[in-house]
Amino acid sequence: MATEQSKSLKNIFQGMVRGYAELMQGTVISVSPLKIQMANDEKLIINERITVVPRHLSDYKTKATYTVGEGVLDSETFEDGEHGGHISGNGAHVNKLRTFTLTKGTITVFNALKVGEIVYVLSLNDGKLYYVLDRVVE
Repeated sequence: MATEQSKSLKNIFQGMVRGYAELMQGTVISVSPLKIQMANDEKLIINERITVVPRHLSDYKTKATYTVGEGVLDSETFEDGEHGGHISGNGAHVNKLRTFTLTKGTITVFNALKVGEIVYVLSLNDGKLYYVLDRVVE
């Protein structure tokens, strides 16, 4: 039976990579170019050349299906029916929808790292490569 220590995320990663792996915490000090300053070593600043940022910590587009059950669907519509002016329920063309579904629509997710955010970083191969795991939620 495996011990709790052998099931830790850190130990799993250490078994997958050569050399030393360390879980670190850092602060994003620049996003373009990316620079992250490590918490316990202010001289250690990693950059985009040696850092892997996963997709979920970037701005990206993806396909999704949207269904409005409860909530509001708002549209910009002129009183003559042309699109362009914002009415939001006070004009001649107010359409109430019981349901709304957009299938395989495209959404842009704005989730890129921002200056000042604290992140968890995995140092791999004796500090030759860094992988940003996630941001710290405060």
